[in-house]
Amino acid sequence: MSTYILAFIISEFTARKDDKFGVLARPEYYSQTQYSFNVGPKILAEIGKYLNLDYYTLGNDKMDMAAIPDFSAGAMENWGLLTYRERSLLVDESATTLASRQAIAAVVAHEQAHMWFGDLVTCQWWSYTWLNEGFARYFQYFGTAFVEKEWELEKQFVVDQIQSVMAMDSLNATNPMTDNNTYTPAHLGRMFNSISYNKGATFIRMIEHLMGPESFQKSLQEYLKQYSYQSSRPEYLLQSWQQNWSESRFNASSQLIFESFTTQVGYPLVTANMATDGKSVSFTQKRFLLKANDGADASLEYTVPITYSNNLNNNFVNTTPKFILNPGRTATVTFANPLTWIIANVQQTGYYRVNYTETNWRAIRTALFAANWTYIHEINRAQVVDDLFNLARASYVSYDLALEVLEYLETEINYIPWTSAFNGFNYLSIRLGNDTNNFGSYIQSLTHKAYQKLGFNETSADSALDIYLRTKVLTWACRYGSADCIRQAKNYFNSLSTVPKNIRATVYCVGLREGGTAEFDALYQKFKTETVATEETLLQNSFGCVKTNDLITRVFNLVLSDEIRRQDKSSVLATLYTENNENVSPVFALVTKEFEALATAMGGYSAVATVISNIASRFTEQKQYDDLQTFNRANSAKFGSSASTLTAAEATVLENLQWSEAKLGVFRTYLAERNGSAIVSAFSALTVLLMALATLLRQ
Repeated sequence: MSTYILAFIISEFTARKDDKFGVLARPEYYSQTQYSFNVGPKILAEIGKYLNLDYYTLGNDKMDMAAIPDFSAGAMENWGLLTYRERSLLVDESATTLASRQAIAAVVAHEQAHMWFGDLVTCQWWSYTWLNEGFARYFQYFGTAFVEKEWELEKQFVVDQIQSVMAMDSLNATNPMTDNNTYTPAHLGRMFNSISYNKGATFIRMIEHLMGPESFQKSLQEYLKQYSYQSSRPEYLLQSWQQNWSESRFNASSQLIFESFTTQVGYPLVTANMATDGKSVSFTQKRFLLKANDGADASLEYTVPITYSNNLNNNFVNTTPKFILNPGRTATVTFANPLTWIIANVQQTGYYRVNYTETNWRAIRTALFAANWTYIHEINRAQVVDDLFNLARASYVSYDLALEVLEYLETEINYIPWTSAFNGFNYLSIRLGNDTNNFGSYIQSLTHKAYQKLGFNETSADSALDIYLRTKVLTWACRYGSADCIRQAKNYFNSLSTVPKNIRATVYCVGLREGGTAEFDALYQKFKTETVATEETLLQNSFGCVKTNDLITRVFNLVLSDEIRRQDKSSVLATLYTENNENVSPVFALVTKEFEALATAMGGYSAVATVISNIASRFTEQKQYDDLQTFNRANSAKFGSSASTLTAAEATVLENLQWSEAKLGVFRTYLAERNGSAIVSAFSALTVLLMALATLLRQ
């Protein structure tokens, strides 16, 4: 047994147990252990059934899960004694939101999956961390889905995992999944990043769709049996896959696919170039890079399984690849009848972005505006949204074209595409700084249909994804000036003890953003007496919604104090500059003035350097850049090896300022013109109404 998965606990905890399974927590939290005690054994059994290896046959005759008050790691896969932060294991039926409940089930599935991937079969060295963490992240979604079938986790996986890791993996700072340059503690720390977790899980899902689910499952069963109680390398996993990989599903390309995505950094941008007569489409590739000159190797190419659907067959269910796109090759597909549009990467099962001809993009826009979005799968709608935001940001398509296609969001009422949209708009909203009036009108216009459909009131007909979308839509509508949203949220805030749990994040934030000291005191007192870990987290992460200098300072001092646990300080501090763009400069001033006290509170200068870097990434003005340089010149020596983080932050700010100067004008012009059109339309409608009224009065 690997020593890193051995744990002992000596405590006065209380256990909810049967003869095999237990959940341990502080005695006062015993009532909050019921959900994880119910769901934990079910997930453990279902993963064991899928892998044809029951957990209790592996050599450990019990499974305990313990909720730890102070735990920096979040959760840890000790064999038979899983450890978690309290908010990652404990559920209170009256207070824990559905999103938090899902997060708890997911982290339970993640740690339990490690019993097979990591504990029974351990990666031979940290160069291959993805063999542990990629599978744990994969089963975090698909293992939970065995038990919690209503959450549509296979859809959430795409926006949570694939689309989020693509940003990092398109920069020079990325690393390959299999990274043999792993020797020092710093190298090891790097391997526990989103490449091992998100990209690892994404790659595993791509292989599942490439091989087919039955062959994939059988190969995992054989792999675990063959390497039980041993360590493994990526090539061992590939061999197990190949033994069950049908030739009809491109086994001949399996090694090339495997190596191009695991040993190389990055991923491809596939361009589907439709002929003017619509009877053929040519596919080419190049590496997708967000920044043209950041030192990343633009010459990399990949062996890519290609799927597609089009207006003639409209099949977004079949994810079996049509062909393999090899490096340095153009693949041309012909059609008997002309196409209007094609969309590649069905359900985003492949790890690549897609670009099209302008004609194809405009045809996709038309299809998205049609009834039921022409039955384009919601994952592919999300893919179109995410790809467009990033293609425009990186200059592969014009912002004018991207924004024109994205206007379809006026008709969108589903969580998955809207999550991609909000992620894309988040970058643009940061770059706008405090100049968000036209942007606010734009967001309210785009979200109008979804806002009207969902409102504030949960119904029995709501799906999990409806509940999650309500939270996002309300958050954005209230943040960007919807008078109705703000009014309703303030009304809820006036009765803090009765706010429905799934809209609390919005209500708390609006209460503080629109209020003052009295509102903060009310929320702070609730925080001080709170006994539910998930609610305590929600409350403290709402503190950053304040806007006055006095309250910003008060929250900052809370972070310096022992009232906020060290494991939570960075997230509480982050809300101070992420919830309101106006707070960026005041928070930077506080952090740089009190950086030594903050280093003591957060456990070192490395944490402070990260905070400064994160704030600086939101800078939009030359003066802010000058202030960062001034601070770095005076103080970087105190940061030791973390001084490089401060230097890198300067480069990021400069890039962002240059990007904004080159690109943001187009977006601002679009917003102004759209807002002007909306005002003219409203004025025209009012004029027509007044004329009609005058006519009636004359009669």
